[in-house]
Amino acid sequence: MNRPKILLVVSLTLIMAAFYWTFVGAKVISKVTDRNELTKCARSWMDKYDDIKYSDNIREEDSSTVAYQNLYDVQNYKLKLSFDFSRKYIFGNLEMNADNLSDTLNQVYLNFSSSYQINHVKLNGSDAAYKSINDYLIIDSKNITKSESFIVDINYEGAPKNMGFDSFGFKTFDNEPAVYTLSQPEYAPSWWPCKDLIDDKTTFEIYMTVPSQLTAVSNGLLQEVTNESNGDKTFHWKSGYPISTYLVSIAIAKYDQWTDTYTSLDSTKKMNVDYYTYPSYTERAKSDWKNTVDMIKFFSEIFGEYPFINEKYGMAMFGWVSGAMEHQTISSMGYTLVTGDGRFEAVVVHELVHQWFGDAVTPESWKDIWLNEGFATYGEALWEEHINGRESYINSMKKDDFGFFKGTVYNPEGFIFGSTVYKKGSWCLHMLRGVVGDSTFFKILRTYYTKYKYKNADTWDFKKVCEEVSGTDLTYFFNQWIFDGTGRPFYKYSWRSDAFNDQKNSDIYMLRLNLRQTQEDYDVYKMPVRVTIRTDKGNEKFTFFNDMKTQQFEQPVNGKPIEVLIDNENWILKKAEKEEYKDKY
Repeated sequence: MNRPKILLVVSLTLIMAAFYWTFVGAKVISKVTDRNELTKCARSWMDKYDDIKYSDNIREEDSSTVAYQNLYDVQNYKLKLSFDFSRKYIFGNLEMNADNLSDTLNQVYLNFSSSYQINHVKLNGSDAAYKSINDYLIIDSKNITKSESFIVDINYEGAPKNMGFDSFGFKTFDNEPAVYTLSQPEYAPSWWPCKDLIDDKTTFEIYMTVPSQLTAVSNGLLQEVTNESNGDKTFHWKSGYPISTYLVSIAIAKYDQWTDTYTSLDSTKKMNVDYYTYPSYTERAKSDWKNTVDMIKFFSEIFGEYPFINEKYGMAMFGWVSGAMEHQTISSMGYTLVTGDGRFEAVVVHELVHQWFGDAVTPESWKDIWLNEGFATYGEALWEEHINGRESYINSMKKDDFGFFKGTVYNPEGFIFGSTVYKKGSWCLHMLRGVVGDSTFFKILRTYYTKYKYKNADTWDFKKVCEEVSGTDLTYFFNQWIFDGTGRPFYKYSWRSDAFNDQKNSDIYMLRLNLRQTQEDYDVYKMPVRVTIRTDKGNEKFTFFNDMKTQQFEQPVNGKPIEVLIDNENWILKKAEKEEYKDKY
């Protein structure tokens, strides 16, 4: 990050601190009349901080370059790495197998940091002309004909720049060196040359040579460990399932390792669930991660069988201090989240759910990132429901409502990993469940996963599945919650009751409910609204479809109404306020 941006981040941090002590430390918050505005202000500052902090790490794609990259299709990557830990330096060799899709492929564009020393570039075994410009490696390919397969071989070395969240880290744990990567969203080229487009999924294998006391972990299955003549070891991993470049990872350290076993739902396959931890965290991790196999079984039952059943699932500890990352078949787990008391079990759930939604079904573009993060966040609530029941599920959704979410869920502006994508994205699934019902909702999830497994999908693909399975036009739902709407309905409601048909001695009453929407961000949020009516005879529940700015509903009920509750079980992301009853507005 350059100096002006550092100063801006510091300034914003100081302003946020002043804001906190003014409104919280001085206890003025108790006197603030509109806490929603306070929440909105605080959330805006946090979003702005993230926008600035990560703004210089967002790659601006040139459409003509992307079009050129799409003239070829990668079939496989083979990457070989070794390390100079003292210099924080890597030596790499990439072999890329690809198919030419065009008769105009004169140059092969690969994403790769221009900071590396290139030792050679070969095309089909012969030296090739190339140039490195603006983090693209551009290789002369004039002699490749259409439909021809070709092989690019690149030998390079250099010191990786640590970009984004923590794209390439050298650290020390338990007095031994450790290396790890976190390439999401666009930082794979900070350590290996690749066609770094999310929609070009391919197979991948990697060889990592490390000192004998270290273990090197990556995606897929371990093929072999080779003892080198100098005492080092080379670990060969291979992923036979299609993978996007941002999900490729390495995790190297002096690891403790143990294994559980997951049995497929049809009992025909047994799969290793492997754990890798820094030794000083092992006992805590065994406690925190003990439910992993049960989680795989639960999510396989509701989504469909674990997608990489022929390889593995695992978790490898890594040095990022701010979270975890769902690398395909081997989630990387931040060591600060391993406490021994299970307080971060939701993170274990979150990264596991990504194996279905994010890894197996990968977004078509980063505009669709909510299909990753919203789904994984909702998975946390589903696990909570499975373990502790429906009330706990509802409370989990309440906690994920921050009161204000910036921008749209689809194509989020600024920092793409904000609360709108995670929390509101999760709420969109919760509300969809409320609209279509449980059985249809879970059929939607299974159908979507099955249809796009090992492929890419966008939000329109998901919408189409929702509509096909439910038999309902859900354009209104996707427009207001995902594509266009940025807020929530603000319901103002009032009610009165009268004896049914003026039958004064009857226990039947006519309830008249007025419902208005007063929000400014979106004209009308169309939703089925569940209404609970508490009477002197008990509770009655009804559902009305609210599709107008101002609407009146009438409903006969058994017993005299005492209280009316709007969406009491929180199936709608909303604000609600009672007002004085009027016959007309």
